[in-house]
Amino acid sequence: MVLTAVRLIGLWTARTDLYVDEAQYWAWSQDLAWGYFSKPPFLAWMIAAAEPLCGSTEACVRAPSTLSWAVTTLAVSAAAATLGGRRAAWWAGLGVLLAPGAAFSARIASTDAPLLMFWALTVLAFLRLRAGSGRGWLALMAVSFGLGLLSKYAMAYLLPCLAIAALVDADSRRTLRRPDVWLALAVGLLIFSPNLAWNALNGAVTLQHTADNARGEGLGLDVGSGLEFIAAQFLLAGPVVLAAVAMAAVRPSTVRPDERMMMALSLPVLLALTALALLGRAHANWAATALIAVWVLSGLLFARNRLQLWPVAGLLLGVALQAVLLMGDARPDRVGVPGSEPYKQVRGWSDLSHAVARQAREQGVSTVIAETRADAAQLTYYLRNSPLHVRVWRPPAGEAPENYYEMTRALEAADAGRPALLATACPVSDRLPHARRLSPVTVRTGPTGRRTHHMFVVTDGSVSRPPPCTSGPAPAPDAS
Repeated sequence: MVLTAVRLIGLWTARTDLYVDEAQYWAWSQDLAWGYFSKPPFLAWMIAAAEPLCGSTEACVRAPSTLSWAVTTLAVSAAAATLGGRRAAWWAGLGVLLAPGAAFSARIASTDAPLLMFWALTVLAFLRLRAGSGRGWLALMAVSFGLGLLSKYAMAYLLPCLAIAALVDADSRRTLRRPDVWLALAVGLLIFSPNLAWNALNGAVTLQHTADNARGEGLGLDVGSGLEFIAAQFLLAGPVVLAAVAMAAVRPSTVRPDERMMMALSLPVLLALTALALLGRAHANWAATALIAVWVLSGLLFARNRLQLWPVAGLLLGVALQAVLLMGDARPDRVGVPGSEPYKQVRGWSDLSHAVARQAREQGVSTVIAETRADAAQLTYYLRNSPLHVRVWRPPAGEAPENYYEMTRALEAADAGRPALLATACPVSDRLPHARRLSPVTVRTGPTGRRTHHMFVVTDGSVSRPPPCTSGPAPAPDAS
């Protein structure tokens, strides 16, 4: 598709560094496993598969997401065609292709991209089985469901959604009574099972991290958070698309059986996570799986009601946003207003890493210590072609690792006798006995933004995490 080609070209013309999560996903791809600290493994596998084809540049790390969205578009269009014919397929396909959420997500490495691809393929397989198609769709359902779970645990939302669809739609109920459909879902769980085994061998770390994210800091009414979450869904799906679905949902007497069934595959997720946003916290992308059915349903509604003006207006908004993102990614150093620089988190990391490598060479050290997950991820990626080893402090005795790097790349006892270069945003040296201060490094993150890291040569032999950084002004570097 033309837009997919444009997006791929946009990746290669972008001048953005990797975001911290993207850099971490690349690190995962260098150590293939059935699971990782915070997510299942499929995105890492995709990045690893792309590396022999195009290398390990930022564009290549992100390219699998772009291609995943192309498959998602085709699957959504085919699902709409199954229920409503060509016109519905046209509107649904364009809706997902030009959705603001797709325009943003297709340019970053994210677990949402493969998740939505496999959700869309599983829904397509279910709809084809519901329509009486052959057994090949059972295989697609099994593989897509299993790989979806290996992409992100949110794939499990599909099971209660299918159960609700069976309650409101006779054809769905008939389909779910077939033993071979349940066998396909069971095979999907079997495909996913190695991740459960990996968790069992690693202290259930991914499952625990996912539960901690969902639990947040406790429950408490937060209307503002709920309203922000709802507004974000309109932005992600496309305001016209989601408005059309919302208007249909509040007029159930006008909804046809096929449309009611698609609502069952979307509204439960949207409503449940909106409630979570009102009671605690929920990130906007947590409800992303609901958008697959929203796009299919919008295609059915636009085709049935012969709407053209509003859908076209929504698509034009998507085209405009896509153009803005392409231009912004190509010149991120010029994007920003006083007090706000949207590209700050993806600028300056490569420059910082080059400066760290230079300091390490000058000091004759081979190990760089990073204090935060963000620093560890970025330094690991941008120093990938250097002989330096990026490590993090070990957790204090008795404490569990707080992130992937503490779990896999922490300093060992053998490192205690070797000097290392510490790169940290903390200017305070009192918590680091026998640390020798070097000149700090400041890099640009935008038209006015700057990021400063302080450099220390650590010689005290400690490998455990030092006390937290205390606030204070940045001291002047030693003359050395």
